[in-house]
Amino acid sequence: MTRFEYHRKDDIAVFEHGSYDDYERSIDVANFVIDLDTEGNFIGLEVIGASDKLPLTEDELDEVEDIEIDVHSDEESTMISITMTKDEKKTSLNLPVTDITGQTA
Repeated sequence: MTRFEYHRKDDIAVFEHGSYDDYERSIDVANFVIDLDTEGNFIGLEVIGASDKLPLTEDELDEVEDIEIDVHSDEESTMISITMTKDEKKTSLNLPVTDITGQTA
């Protein structure tokens, strides 16, 4: 399950990459809020101040047609890659995060 919502009023982008049935906690990394399940797996991301942090304007964020999320983890870090599609043009964001298992929001 992959979903995307943009809340223009608050300028927050929400990406969901899994079920929140097993949600355990969130960690805050420079206004990127990463949601984790009970096993420490990535299930979602909230971007506060999205139009400043993402490579799209507010108007473009309103019109995102599709997203792809890839998560690659090893013992030391996690790379969250998000590709957003608008008018057949793809824009990507790569968010490297170290040690997400020990942090809390």
